[in-house]
Amino acid sequence: MRVDIWTDLACPHCYYGSRNLRTALTLCRDPSPVEVTWRSFQLMPGPAAPDRDPREPVPSLFDALARFNGSREAAEAAMARIAPRAAAAGLDFRPDLVRPCRTMNTHRMVHLAAQHGLAEQAVTRLYGAYWAEGRDLAHHDTLVSLVAEAGVPEGEAREVLAGDRFESAVHADRANGLALGITGVPSIVIADRYLVPGTAAPEDLAGALDEVLAGEAESPGRR
Repeated sequence: MRVDIWTDLACPHCYYGSRNLRTALTLCRDPSPVEVTWRSFQLMPGPAAPDRDPREPVPSLFDALARFNGSREAAEAAMARIAPRAAAAGLDFRPDLVRPCRTMNTHRMVHLAAQHGLAEQAVTRLYGAYWAEGRDLAHHDTLVSLVAEAGVPEGEAREVLAGDRFESAVHADRANGLALGITGVPSIVIADRYLVPGTAAPEDLAGALDEVLAGEAESPGRR
């Protein structure tokens, strides 16, 4: 049974939501039939960014979000409300360290990692680097080193960043998500039919997975 999860690095809910899904799988009665596929959903669609000069000043996340939240103080308050959810998932959460960036290249790195069976490892490493460590994921060398830690060959990562490989796949993921009614992330689709919020608690996600798995076992012809 396939489980698709749409995420975007720029979304803090995706940070703890992706961890909650992985935890939910450990709580399922039988997680072995579940295959997780990581899907791209840029909240602010755009092309891949050029390599950012590490000497270039980068605005803080709070300043970048002020135009959406109304003020820096409102942005800080919004992140403070998310912090307990990240902590409950066992994650360090340091929005004060975040260096905002476009997310096309991070999505492309996850697609590359998926070809090596390492998508989950890449997502985990990239999200932790962004939301807990303040790493600059707009800097190509940083991206390459992070996915290399997840097992992705450095040469392949550099080759992808030098061109436009996987950009169409990123756009296709978002288009497919929109067609399914997804307008925000994280969003999870179970067995191509059931859309559940990716912000759900691990116990609730595990319950949904067990329910669908039981239904699939009773109706093996439905896929």
